[in-house]
Amino acid sequence: MKKIYSLISASLFALVALPVFAQMDCSDGRFYNPTYFADWDSTENILFGSGPAVGNGQTQELKMCVFEPVGDQSIKRPLIVFTFGGSFVTGQRQDIYGLCVDFVKMGYVVAATDYRVGFFLPSEVTTTQAVVRGMHDMKAAVRYFYQDAQTSNTFKIDTNYIIVGGVSAGAICAIQTAYLRDNSEIPDYLLSDTAGMGGVEGLSGNPGFSSEVAGVIDFSGTIGDTSWINAGEAPIVGVHDVGDQTVPYGTGPINVGGFPTGLTASGTRDIMVRTDNLGIPNAQKTYPGTGHVAYLQGSPAMYDEAMAFVQVFVADLVCGNAALSVNETQTVKEVTIYPNPSNGIFTLTFANTAKENFTGTVTDVIGKTVKTFSTNSDKVSIDCTDLTSGIYSIAISNSTQRFTANVIVR
Repeated sequence: MKKIYSLISASLFALVALPVFAQMDCSDGRFYNPTYFADWDSTENILFGSGPAVGNGQTQELKMCVFEPVGDQSIKRPLIVFTFGGSFVTGQRQDIYGLCVDFVKMGYVVAATDYRVGFFLPSEVTTTQAVVRGMHDMKAAVRYFYQDAQTSNTFKIDTNYIIVGGVSAGAICAIQTAYLRDNSEIPDYLLSDTAGMGGVEGLSGNPGFSSEVAGVIDFSGTIGDTSWINAGEAPIVGVHDVGDQTVPYGTGPINVGGFPTGLTASGTRDIMVRTDNLGIPNAQKTYPGTGHVAYLQGSPAMYDEAMAFVQVFVADLVCGNAALSVNETQTVKEVTIYPNPSNGIFTLTFANTAKENFTGTVTDVIGKTVKTFSTNSDKVSIDCTDLTSGIYSIAISNSTQRFTANVIVR
């Protein structure tokens, strides 16, 4: 049975050029088909670095699990480096193995990494140090794969396509890894804390190799200062609950375990505003609740919806189709697609009070139109049971409105 997961956007978006390097071959649906690979292997406890542990200062080894698709013949593969949440106090890499598997089945190599966590009394200084530790450890993991690509090439990574991501505190690590890149960007209040820790690159391992990344996956993260983001830097896709009481959706105070830290940071909303203004490809999906990462912890349909939104953007990124400013909400008043999941026939409803004629198209990942339709009603059913598994783009428009949606057919 085919299942359809809908991603809805109620605004036009412009395609922008990515940095010039060879794009991945996506013509057969790789990176768009959620079950392109049926199985995967994992390699546990790969040592990629070390650093002083939180609390006692003893050396802590940093390890990761690397997931790879079974039967993959590609000699140049994109990599996602993922890490977990837990307020920099708790958590472990095993917490995100499910996320990793969802991406590896699409054709990525995925690394679930450690970073140093442990109890600390929250303050401006201690919380800053925790974030910096996490950033340093993620950069060490990125450098590990640059080193591997230039030496043994065990994992066959195309270093043009290294993407970092995480959940909550892990997303904060990833965002800082991507955008806090130059020692000159370190503000005065951070400088004294980071100088002895190795500046922005840190001392966690694999020195001398790049920590440059091609993209960021942000599940409810923040950045210390949006001015750290500069034109030409990594594209980003983010998902966030707008009323998040743990990690602010906009710009607000940071608390750890309910304790104020004295720090202010900017969440997904303001990161997207900054990247929009700089012309950096970005995508944002918001949920209206007050929970924290509730979209990954709620119903299976909500999880699938959030994941599909991120997966489409990341696939577009590695395939050279990343868009500027794709904004979605859980409930778009103008457009609804249901049921979700579906057996292959789905219904599209939208505001059309004037009953003006809408025309629509369904296109595949290489831009070929596979269906056309029209309606002057506020509802239309589209039969996709004859389409092969993969992601398709739907566009409907009339003289004043345009709506877009991506649907994954399984």
